[in-house]
Amino acid sequence: MKRLVGALAGFLAACALVPAASSAAGPVAATGGGRGTTDGVHAFSDFGFSVMRSSGGAVEGHFNCLMAGSSQFPGFTLMAVRGQVTHATMGSGTASFDGAGMFLAPGVFDKSAATFHVEVTAGGPGVGSLHLTLLTPFLFDLPVEHVLHGQISIH
Repeated sequence: MKRLVGALAGFLAACALVPAASSAAGPVAATGGGRGTTDGVHAFSDFGFSVMRSSGGAVEGHFNCLMAGSSQFPGFTLMAVRGQVTHATMGSGTASFDGAGMFLAPGVFDKSAATFHVEVTAGGPGVGSLHLTLLTPFLFDLPVEHVLHGQISIH
């Protein structure tokens, strides 16, 4: 019995030194949606995304960014980037992810395959931010947007 109690005490002491899986793994989801702005007043894009990392490290999700209607972007009357997320890194209040999908800009560049990189910070209006960079079919680094309406969460 003493051996069993001693072994159990040793096991419990060792377990106390190992952090819980949820805290060691950090955030496992980045989600958001709303309308972004580059000047704090006028709409720039409508965006939505959901990125999840499994306990095994696999990443899945989607991203959609649309600039149309009330958005003001010189040279474009409509622009969209959307696709599946293929890689993500999440930290305390920030996340970045890459994906593959499509790019559409009628009259400028018809629908074509695209890859993209997105960086986000958590928060609501005036606090949360989104930075989209189109990598292919050509490099196009869009300005950083802050949330005008909506929310970005990293948890």
